[in-house]
Amino acid sequence: MSNNNVFKYIFSVVVVILIIGTMFFIVKNRSKNTDYSLDQTSTASNIQTDLRLAIAEFDTINPILSNNRNVQEISKIIYEPLITLNENYKMEYCLAEEIAKSDDLTYVIKLRKGVLWQDNTNFTSEDVKFTMDIIRNIGNTIYNDNLRYISDFEVIDSNTLKIYLSQPVAFFEYNLTFPIMCKNYYEGEEFATSSKTPIGTGPFKIAEISSNIIKLDRNSIYWNSQKEIMPTEININLYGSIGEVYSAFKNGEIDILSVKSSNIEQYIGTLGYKKIEYKSREYDFLSLNSASEKLSDPAVRRAISLVIDKNNIVNSCLGSGYVSSNFSLDMGCWLYTKDLNIGVDTEQANHLLASSGWERSNNSWIKQDSGKTDKLSISLTVNSSNEIRVRVAENIKEQLGNFGIPVAIQYLSADSYADAINNRNYEMILTGIKLGYSPNLNTFFGEGNIANYYNPEISEIMGIVSNTSDDNVLYEKYNRLYEIYLEDAPYIGLYRNTDIVIYNQGLVGNIKANSFNIYHNIEKWYRQ
Repeated sequence: MSNNNVFKYIFSVVVVILIIGTMFFIVKNRSKNTDYSLDQTSTASNIQTDLRLAIAEFDTINPILSNNRNVQEISKIIYEPLITLNENYKMEYCLAEEIAKSDDLTYVIKLRKGVLWQDNTNFTSEDVKFTMDIIRNIGNTIYNDNLRYISDFEVIDSNTLKIYLSQPVAFFEYNLTFPIMCKNYYEGEEFATSSKTPIGTGPFKIAEISSNIIKLDRNSIYWNSQKEIMPTEININLYGSIGEVYSAFKNGEIDILSVKSSNIEQYIGTLGYKKIEYKSREYDFLSLNSASEKLSDPAVRRAISLVIDKNNIVNSCLGSGYVSSNFSLDMGCWLYTKDLNIGVDTEQANHLLASSGWERSNNSWIKQDSGKTDKLSISLTVNSSNEIRVRVAENIKEQLGNFGIPVAIQYLSADSYADAINNRNYEMILTGIKLGYSPNLNTFFGEGNIANYYNPEISEIMGIVSNTSDDNVLYEKYNRLYEIYLEDAPYIGLYRNTDIVIYNQGLVGNIKANSFNIYHNIEKWYRQ
């Protein structure tokens, strides 16, 4: 190679290195302390660090007062709680630095030091007390249930407070996920009627509110230095209806949106965006009354659980927007570490009934007891005003009937249905619940549960998990609980709703939505 060619080669290499270095420098320094970790298709020249969100039928940006779903979702990046939850619903400290359980009814909360409100004043225990007071006094916020079992609270010092409960609550810390408001900011104001724009401690702050847009800027004094925040601003467009939001998304004016509609394609088509469907907290199941004569036998209960085809129920009675579900925690909880996967197994169901003394004859299951022939049949109670559950009940009747277990459906009015649950006056009942975020299973396995179910080992497990924060112990005990649940089948999980997040293909980032927060990892998102 000639000297001239060598020189050209070296010059070309140097130019390439300089270009790469310049691009890296631009990306690293577009914002102070920001590590973008760009997508492979991104370059420094095509990334945009402004995000675009939406609110339909806006009421107020105050998270304590708002009943708007979009506001509640967005509020999590402006205001912060004592405790937050990650993508797997696992508790993480936020404004609280430590929570110590003194006894079953007393908790001591140590607050994080050095946290500043977005007006540069200090966050203190008085702010937490102020927030709990206003939630109690207002009385109709979405956070009232969080404080249901709090009987009193007191400020110990500027970074410490005590909370007293009226009764023991397993995984109580999960109730401390309500947003904290600044006391001094509202000094002399009536919180419920104040026109002030609330300030927060979160990674983004409100810069401007107008009739059609709310502008957020990055919070330059945000306490969590480990979160290197990439977006420089967020524009929240305000729309009068969800239809307008869909149109704006279709036109590329919104980056990400949560939707309830399972047939979203008819509004925005199928091209130009991605979709994440995640399990919601609305869970329907069968409760089998363990105190009833026929269902007191775990073999009979488990046989029924192995006959019911949940996918058939979803496909035949529900359609899109639902997914089969086997257990209350299978919505993504960090403690649901063992997929129960309770599928149809009629052969095993036959074996269970036969081993328990039942014999199949003329498509019926019969048992001889003291010279008397007993026939296996079940009464199924359902709320007659709930059309979806009525369809499901009739589907279950058909499935069990084909297996030789006749089902008589009791169609009760809403009031009679509620009485049947409260008084445990049923054999098998189709019901549902909106689950909390915590892995607390007292509703299903605690004292006075609706299935009249008792297992001494389950009772022991419930006591242990209520009094430990050791992850290894929790994993071990929950996995054993699942094993017993499969064996005893006091409940049969059926299905749950799903929610959907849609986002434009130009939005880049690790997008992991769940029912608690659709904006996990937003600090690393950008557009291209």
